[in-house]
Amino acid sequence: MKNLKIIAAGLALLAWSGKAMAQNETDALRYSLLGFGGTARVQGLAGAQTALGADASTMAGNPAGLGLYRKSEVTFSAGLNFNETKSRFGGISTPDSRNNFNIPQLGIVFADRKPDEVEGKWRGGSFGIGFTRLNSFQSRTSYETNLADQNSFLQSLQDNITNFGITKAELDAEYGNNGDNITTTEGLAYATFLIDADTLTGKLFVPGRKGIVNQQESIFRRGAQNQWDFSYGASYLDKLFIGGSLGLVTVRYEQERTLTETSAQEEPVLANYTLTDYFKTSGAGINFRVGLIYKPVDALRIGANIQTPTFMGLTDYYNSDIETNYRPDVVSPSRFTARTIDGQFEYNLTTPFRANGGLAYFIGKYGFVSADIEYVDYGDARFSFSDDNPYGYDPGTKYFRAQNSRISSTYGSALNYRVGAEARFDVFRVRGGFAYYGDPYKTSNVERNRKYFTGGIGLKESNYFIDAAYVFSKYNSYYSPYSLNDNSQPVINTDNNNSSFVVTAGFNF
Repeated sequence: MKNLKIIAAGLALLAWSGKAMAQNETDALRYSLLGFGGTARVQGLAGAQTALGADASTMAGNPAGLGLYRKSEVTFSAGLNFNETKSRFGGISTPDSRNNFNIPQLGIVFADRKPDEVEGKWRGGSFGIGFTRLNSFQSRTSYETNLADQNSFLQSLQDNITNFGITKAELDAEYGNNGDNITTTEGLAYATFLIDADTLTGKLFVPGRKGIVNQQESIFRRGAQNQWDFSYGASYLDKLFIGGSLGLVTVRYEQERTLTETSAQEEPVLANYTLTDYFKTSGAGINFRVGLIYKPVDALRIGANIQTPTFMGLTDYYNSDIETNYRPDVVSPSRFTARTIDGQFEYNLTTPFRANGGLAYFIGKYGFVSADIEYVDYGDARFSFSDDNPYGYDPGTKYFRAQNSRISSTYGSALNYRVGAEARFDVFRVRGGFAYYGDPYKTSNVERNRKYFTGGIGLKESNYFIDAAYVFSKYNSYYSPYSLNDNSQPVINTDNNNSSFVVTAGFNF
């Protein structure tokens, strides 16, 4: 029971920001909800490439596409990303933005195609090594609002004292020797007198809550989820193409959140406080995919592929600090600071199985139309400890069991649709596409689907090609900086608009 309480308190460490020590359904979705990446050609088609083939992006999609290669190839892509957000609450709208340069794709394909004059049903195949940026976490979000004291962060501290049964003895132990053993948000608040204890009973309470407060928060995120693929695709009678790919996934996610509340009173005893949370996740994983493409006639290609769940080992690193300022004529000294000890937590995450189907229809030498549909059940994501769990299965496993149950009840299956077209004018190419990614939430009264609008151009010569693409995506997100027992916490509505420019250069050899 004591261990369970320790973990519960640790999980409350960053609960004000929707982040704990800390794995919850939001983390599971972050690494499961993938867009489309790859070469500028495929991005210009909105990722509709399941039945297309002969593109380096097939290594991260349908590896059967490698069977359509006739020449070896090396590709390199570079991109610029522009992320804009606008957060709204209480009639106040706050814009923010973040831009970055990235490498969305690298690839090399070694083709071993049999000459046409050589007999045999198997016409050879291609081996490829590719790098794909599956997910970009780059963003910056800010908001500002005015709240009644009963809706503020201080109220969440009071609720946590009640919910977790936190005692003065526990916070005294955290404070330790001059605050060098703090592990929870409540410990930070206690060290800076946002939480105090009754001198007679020792009962904890939150003083200083009175009137309206101005709340501001900024959230800065960066990092990416990337994948290295080792793939092979083969051709059977140039009608059936099959392939397989081993994917090695790397994850790096960082976020820094700063929450400030300032009293709107004319002469407040508690002037303001600022809580800052730093959080980093890094790790690696593995998956495997197989696929096929079938050509019943030259103009039509039918493709399908499946990808196993991705099995990842992740490590969280985290800390928080606080600064509290009081009226200097009432409290001396008037400024107090505290910092948690650095935390580290290791665990496993399994992201969902994925299945894709697609059609591509070629209109002679004038171009083609390609369409995909993808199935993902986001509720299948699961947290776990490894067999050598250093934290003890009880209560750690109980916590993960509860979180996995929450994942299943929060998320469900979704269908993602992608369609793209390419027009050919001699050596020039013009492309366009649209993608619609379904809402991963089971039940919701808000719209969380994602829409992508894409366009691109290209130049293809006999031994080289250059492609460029533009991708615009938009979606809504909802966020609460903390939770309150009466569900009166602020809910921030954010419009997310993202623009990406990608250029790919490729050479045949």
